[in-house]
Amino acid sequence: MLQGNKVLASIMTLTLALVIPCSIGFGQHKGARPAEPFDAVKFIKGFRIGMSYDEVQALLPKTAEQDALAYITGEEAFLLGVDIPGQATWSASFKFDTLDMPARRPEQLIEFSCSAGLSTRSESFEAIVGKVTAAFGDPVEVDRTHERFQQAGWRVFGGSVLTLEYSRMPGAASSNVNIEFVIKKNRRRNAPDSKAIA
Repeated sequence: MLQGNKVLASIMTLTLALVIPCSIGFGQHKGARPAEPFDAVKFIKGFRIGMSYDEVQALLPKTAEQDALAYITGEEAFLLGVDIPGQATWSASFKFDTLDMPARRPEQLIEFSCSAGLSTRSESFEAIVGKVTAAFGDPVEVDRTHERFQQAGWRVFGGSVLTLEYSRMPGAASSNVNIEFVIKKNRRRNAPDSKAIA
């Protein structure tokens, strides 16, 4: 009887050893494609200063993780923060004016930014400037004078200015950079944003 229990215990152990690893992969689709890489230039091209809150929401990727909408008292504006997961996590923020409505709520997009930390091997300054130029036309200004900080600016729809800031992360390996795109209304229609020309 004792001998029979040992055999049964051995058979159960072998069965579990085979079943558990197989069940870990169960439900994972072998044919599932990895998520497409996030194209920041294509993403920002979809947004325009003056869009409504609902229009902005409709353009956000389904995978986006949104923060709670925050009201900035001093600016009488709402701020929406969004993280877009992928190979590199991009963060976006949208600032909305209330249009002086009695019921304070986000009405109209007045500023938009999108940023991420990347490797220079994947995105050089020149490569990004080339992509943005292909999407928005020639830049108003390109500043390559600083070793750790480079900028470029474009005039975009409705008198707005798109600024690209490309900076090496302090204390980080030289191959890591921070990339930030900012779109906001240009207060002086006939002059480029001062932030675009440093």
